[in-house]
Amino acid sequence: MNLSALTLAYGLLPRASGGGDIASIYFGASGSSGAPFSATNAHVALKQAEANEAKQLEQAAKDPVLQRELARYERVVKEAKSVDDVLKDPVARKVLLTANGLGDQADYVGLVKKAVLSDPFDKNSLAFKLANVNGAWLNFAIKYNLQLYGVGKLQVSDALAEVKQNYIAEKRLDILDQQLPGLGTAILFKDLAPQLDTATKVLGSALGREVVTTALRIPKEIAYQSLDAQERAVLRKLDLKDLQNPEFVDRLVYRYLIEYNGAGLSGLFA
Repeated sequence: MNLSALTLAYGLLPRASGGGDIASIYFGASGSSGAPFSATNAHVALKQAEANEAKQLEQAAKDPVLQRELARYERVVKEAKSVDDVLKDPVARKVLLTANGLGDQADYVGLVKKAVLSDPFDKNSLAFKLANVNGAWLNFAIKYNLQLYGVGKLQVSDALAEVKQNYIAEKRLDILDQQLPGLGTAILFKDLAPQLDTATKVLGSALGREVVTTALRIPKEIAYQSLDAQERAVLRKLDLKDLQNPEFVDRLVYRYLIEYNGAGLSGLFA
């Protein structure tokens, strides 16, 4: 599969929202109190989301759906005789991939199996090749090295605990998206931004593509162009070095929230 096909297949999906509710995280967005969205609301929402992270994680962990999913994941993993036993269970597969930054790939079962079971130290392996567009694949392969250690690597207590912790963190972001559409995406992008040092990585990451194209008003239809053309469209509006600057990233996600919620812009990047 070439890079253009990979970008089309795996770069278009925005974050999916989950259920749940957290009181007192955000007030004023149309998703919570019914008040009209404004740029000020976006600013307040970002600041409160970051300030209240611990409380949000605690609340997210209490979600009954999440608890059932984590319980099923642990049961499937502990009973599994092979990695395939884990991956063929849709809930276990979703939990494992989501906890490792690959939740938007859970439906591509064939690709997932080949990638997570490939040799992370072989430059011809699928995980290594996919790293060109999404580094999470190679990170997963290196962390677990399932082709060498098998399902036993997933069954150790530290690995189970890490998946649980990361899955709760992802749930928190989903809930933030419910409080204000795009808020969880914005928070997650702030952590990812410094890693997006090429246009290919921006376009290959569902998260990077979503935030950058929305914030900078780059038409989604560029996905139907060649990869080179897509990269040029991004680079015309974004200096990738700016993604290393936290202040710029703050402004970019702020702009993303305003564009995503249809409030329009007024010289935020002037």
